[in-house]
Amino acid sequence: MGKPSENSKVALATAVGGAAVFFAMKMLAKKGKAMPKNIKLSYFDIEGAGEPVRLALVLAGISFEDDRIKFADWPSIKAKTPYGQVPVMLVDGEMKTQSGAMLRWVGSLDPSKSLYPEDRLYEVEEAIGVIGDLQRAWGPSFYIGMRPKNFGYPEDFNKSPEGQDKIAAMRKTFIEDELPQYLGYISDMIDRNNGQWIASTDKPTIADCMAVPLLRSFTRGHIDHVDVNCIAKSNPKVVQYVERFCALGEIKGRYTNGIGATSSV
Repeated sequence: MGKPSENSKVALATAVGGAAVFFAMKMLAKKGKAMPKNIKLSYFDIEGAGEPVRLALVLAGISFEDDRIKFADWPSIKAKTPYGQVPVMLVDGEMKTQSGAMLRWVGSLDPSKSLYPEDRLYEVEEAIGVIGDLQRAWGPSFYIGMRPKNFGYPEDFNKSPEGQDKIAAMRKTFIEDELPQYLGYISDMIDRNNGQWIASTDKPTIADCMAVPLLRSFTRGHIDHVDVNCIAKSNPKVVQYVERFCALGEIKGRYTNGIGATSSV
């Protein structure tokens, strides 16, 4: 495939609404980029926003320090981060932030070029967009149980009987009415890629690294009022997709609960 023209780069970035895409394409155009000597990824000891980046690093075969922050230590660490949030990545002494930017950056380092392939950039970014839509749609139902004040309720609303009823109703409604629609979108992407991945027919991409932790989160049993079998009941093809990813040699045995967990655990 020939080098993309400047017009095609701008058109792609516009089509997916991604300034990040254009930036990533510029990175991919660079020749002879040296592999960093030291990478330290810092995030809480949960999957969350850090797991897609961890997965990309693992699949790319890039050595890194997986720094798991204890919640009790977070207040003292927060002030030292550029934007008061994690994950953050220290690369040869330089601090990098924003999980989406990190994910694309790691993808661009992949020696095999399969995590963020130039000839599938649109498909990868489209899939990332759909997964991002699912995250945003689920966000209010999830976070109202943690940060009710952000949604116009009293700070302790989540501890009241009224709050508990509201949280249960919102989460159950999302799982029953909205999640199946997004699972259908994901299933359609899998079908378009020969039943393998959501943006590639060959190997997983950074889009899969982003999708799998989010999908698994609905099935791990740590979120109140969410049936751990909700994806299996709605779309078994998506379950098979997550299991296929988690059975990869680099990933197998990483998880002990939810879809894709090691069966012997």
